[in-house]
Amino acid sequence: MIEITFLGSGGGRFITITQFRSTGGFHIRASRNVYVDPGPGALVRSWRYKLDPRRLDAIFVSHRHVDHCNDLEVMVEAMTGGALKKRGTLIASKSVVYGDETHTPAISKYHIEVLESVHTPEPGNKIAIGEEEFLITPSQHSDPTTIGFRMKTAYGDISYIPDTAYFDGLIEWHDGARVIIAAITRPRDMGIPYHLSTDDAVEMLKSMEKKPEVLVMSHIGMKMHFANPYKEAKYIETVTGVKTYVAKEGFKVMIDKREIAVRTLRPARFV
Repeated sequence: MIEITFLGSGGGRFITITQFRSTGGFHIRASRNVYVDPGPGALVRSWRYKLDPRRLDAIFVSHRHVDHCNDLEVMVEAMTGGALKKRGTLIASKSVVYGDETHTPAISKYHIEVLESVHTPEPGNKIAIGEEEFLITPSQHSDPTTIGFRMKTAYGDISYIPDTAYFDGLIEWHDGARVIIAAITRPRDMGIPYHLSTDDAVEMLKSMEKKPEVLVMSHIGMKMHFANPYKEAKYIETVTGVKTYVAKEGFKVMIDKREIAVRTLRPARFV
């Protein structure tokens, strides 16, 4: 079984600074433990749901914006036993590792040197983590180095579509994935550049030859939050026929060969 636990579902500057929805990203437990987009709160909420960050094997960061990478260094310290043991893999956009015209790197040389391997891949590159393989996928975002992935597993493919404008290539890269986790930031009729809206999600799913069994909406922005994302999810499901969930803190997706089940966890402790 593969387990995906969300440690937050919010995104964008206003949700991030208010924490109306937490912004910790999500954790994948497969043959290895992988953390995806450790935004503000990732460390605290990992402990809250008994996901020991010292047991991580890899961290994936889609791009340099703070709601996706704020807790990267502290999660690296956890993964490397307090930076005392050289281990673990980082897969990240070039902007995260090297910075860009407007951002410094999101990770220091000190933290890079305690990692066993660091990858700044291009779309189409493949990286093996344990028994799973990450196919790196493209995005069209204000950070032009933004990357997503299609994770190939024994239980079907799991796709992650981070911040991006809608473009036709999304279909060819993610068609046939069993589960799609997508950053759907805006509700119907309120799209903005470089981000997906409900309308974009509908267009993408309707255009796929082999639709996913499940779509999980994440990276909920302030407009989506107040428009009621559950209503937007129901609209997507009704129009496309794809079971659609809204991620929230503690939301867990469990995937095996026969079915995909979900539940919402209670916090194990408050920290």
